[in-house]
Amino acid sequence: MPTNSLKPTALTPGQVIAIRHPLFKHFAIVSDCFDNDTPRLISLSYRKSSVQEERWQDVVGNRQFEISNIEGHYSREIILARARRYLSCDIKYNLITFNCEHFARLIHGLPVESVQVKHAVYGAIFGAASCALLPNITLARLAIATSTGAATALKTSLRKL
Repeated sequence: MPTNSLKPTALTPGQVIAIRHPLFKHFAIVSDCFDNDTPRLISLSYRKSSVQEERWQDVVGNRQFEISNIEGHYSREIILARARRYLSCDIKYNLITFNCEHFARLIHGLPVESVQVKHAVYGAIFGAASCALLPNITLARLAIATSTGAATALKTSLRKL
């Protein structure tokens, strides 16, 4: 079971945390409401396809989390008021166009974008372009080239010690 050195009680209302999932991070805003000394979280929930203020256990569970670098210039009161304004709105979660990261950035007054989505799109484009431009490289050759490069880098690093 993963553990965090960071405790939920050490978080500040209005902060954004990133909860680690196997293929992505879910972003949530720390609330000023508590359940059993644990803050609630406000986020655009992919599970419910709407903005929710939910119990820590329902959002984080036993997963690892970290403080996100999403931080605007609004006070925590304004951040929480802006987030709660969307609780009654009909906003639908969309992985590409408006997800939890978009929502957290919007609430903090930052450009509405998702770094995760950008990385995924760029990775897909790079992968497709590589396959199209390098049709003669077999998977085995690519694996050998990658392994050789990794081994060389490791040897170089060890020599520096």
